[in-house]
Amino acid sequence: MSQPTPALPITSSQTIGPFPHEGWRWAFDAGNQDLPVQITGRVFDGDGNPVSDAVLEAWLPGTNAGAALEGLPGLYRIHSQDDGSFRFSLPAHGVANEPAAYIVVFARGLLKHQFSAVYLGDNADAPLLKQVPAERRATLIAKPGAAGTHEWDLHLQGPAETVFFDFT
Repeated sequence: MSQPTPALPITSSQTIGPFPHEGWRWAFDAGNQDLPVQITGRVFDGDGNPVSDAVLEAWLPGTNAGAALEGLPGLYRIHSQDDGSFRFSLPAHGVANEPAAYIVVFARGLLKHQFSAVYLGDNADAPLLKQVPAERRATLIAKPGAAGTHEWDLHLQGPAETVFFDFT
């Protein structure tokens, strides 16, 4: 005898996938521009495996130059590759103590998108970084890379988990 299935409430959260970057291909183009701030990295899951279908948005409030998405100034969107790699090409906003970009992460298995930020160097005066325990700040700071690029990996879980912010 089977039990009746309880009615589950509808929520605003649902994981994406398995191929969100295929469905959103029309909305990507932040990696092919020639803007001054180049941030490359990889997205990893909790087991350290690359996440091949993450969607990353970078938001630079007040920035209009080079916007990848018409009508959405300051918003840049890319997806990760098969090896979890990504590359943002962003304008330099020049605002002191602000991150190079605020980042939103969508990925398979995440019920809600995650908010983070990336800085191009440690900044003791940055109000957002001051809120993060010192031992975790490095997860928000891109390291200098080759040819003026910056390298920043996102870890969705685990001991190296990137700091994510709760704006609820």
